[in-house]
This record gives sequence, C-alpha cells and structure tokens, in this order.
Amino acid sequence: MKVALITPWENAWVPLYKEAFEKRGHEFTRLKEPEPGNFDVVLHGWANHDKPMYTGKRNIMFLRRYELFDRTLTRINWNAVDGLICVNSWIKGVMESSFRQSGIRTPIYLVYNAADPARWSYRERGPGNRIGMACHVHPKKNLPLALQILAALPEDYELHIAGQIQDSCTAEYLNQIGNAVRRKIFLYDHIPAEQLNTWWDQMNFCLSTSLSEGNPNNVIEAMAKGIKPIVHYWPGAEGQFPKHLFGTVGEAVSMILSGPYESLKYRDEVLDKFSLNNIERVVDLALETP
Repeated sequence: MKVALITPWENAWVPLYKEAFEKRGHEFTRLKEPEPGNFDVVLHGWANHDKPMYTGKRNIMFLRRYELFDRTLTRINWNAVDGLICVNSWIKGVMESSFRQSGIRTPIYLVYNAADPARWSYRERGPGNRIGMACHVHPKKNLPLALQILAALPEDYELHIAGQIQDSCTAEYLNQIGNAVRRKIFLYDHIPAEQLNTWWDQMNFCLSTSLSEGNPNNVIEAMAKGIKPIVHYWPGAEGQFPKHLFGTVGEAVSMILSGPYESLKYRDEVLDKFSLNNIERVVDLALETP
C-alpha cells in the first residue's frame, strides 16, 4: 500500500513511522502539506488544516495539543476522517464530548508518543545541580515558573534551556530576572535533534513547567536516558507521568533536593508506556480495513 504522512515539521516520529511502514512492505511518503497523490492511506500528523480529506482513501488524523485551541477544528469535515488519534487523555475526553454533542461518529483513540530507546543512550545517573529543559522559549512553556523554582534552590543550581527563542520578551525576562536573583540561566537556542542526546548527557534533571502539553517527547527522551523528570501538573499529565508531578514551587524543589533518584525505573517507564509499540499501534490503525 502507499502511505502518506502529512506534517510541515521534521518531527522525531517521522523516521519511526517510515521504518515501521516499510518493514511491513508498504511505500511511505512524507508530505509537508496536503497535495494530490495516489495514496491508499493518509496520516494527517496534525489537525491543523481544513483542506478536503482524500476521497476514497483511509484518512487518519492526529490531534496533539495546540489544534484544540485553534478554530481550524470547527472547519474539519470529521465525517471524512476514519479515525482520530489523541496523545493526551484529557484532550481525548474533550473531543469525545464534542463529538457526542455534534453527532460525529469518528472513532477516537489514545496512543501516546514514542521514543526509540536505541537512540537515547542510557546510564545510571544521580542528583546534581544541572536542570535541563528542551523546549521553545515561549509563554506557553511557563518559563517564569522554572525561574521561580531555580530561585528557591541553592545558588549553585543551573537552568539550561535548549530551544528556539520564539518570544524575545520571555528571553529578556529570563536574562534580567536571572541576574537579579543571582542564578545561572543558559539559553542555547535550537539544538538539532541529532545533538540532543549529547546535550542531555550533561543534565541531572528534566524540568517541564508548561501550562499545556500534548505528550512531550522531551520528557520521554530524557527519561529514556535515565534522567529524573520534574513535571508541572498540566491537563492530561496525570495519565502520562503520574509519579513525577508537581503543583507548586515547593513541591518541585522537594523533588529535586530529596526523594529517590531511580534511573532504571525512568527508563523502564518509557519502555512500558512510550515504546515503539505505540508506533506499531498507529500503523495497525492506519492499515485497518475501513
């Protein structure tokens, strides 16, 4: 069969889907946007376009996060979508309620993202003073909260942020307030995916302070390396990282300064919940007979 995956970005999961489909003998093509083609199955990597579905083909669409807050969703012809895949249980619940109210019968599935354990080098690790965040510098990442956590830690703790600066106001805030509270903050800008494995090797903790997430690969990938995650309690996080959540600055500080540091357990959580089996699950849904 001929399979197309539509995504404007070279996401981490693109090569994983390519390998999975090709291993089963199917032809795989990645498209940056919908375009004509003789495909049997089309995976819409994001619910971020309202162009017509591929008539007579199997259309599977992902809804990851930001699309939920984008009016594009109201313009999608859901009757032409054969399946909707959510990567967050809270978002799945919102869409199920919306579909019931609208009489839409498109089936909805929950399938988390995945990390290839072979790509993320594992070793036993332990506490230290280097806190890593792999995220864009953008208001939705709630980086002022990260700074407040850093300010509540001993002065030798450092915050390292690898991500494109998408909001210069937030970047300036981090620089200015970081100086005011005498804390070390390092902004690396975008780090290519192939270099992130080495970058994470320098870190002791993975911090996520986001207001909202779908299913963040940065946390999953750090856990695959044996790094302790410290995750803000955004909607849906309880289904993904139930053992690693904080709701206040004090709780985050306590998780960093005390409590167990269990590298192998973090790795095992990834192998159990965020493994390549999730990629295979999507492939099964995509190839299912309509």
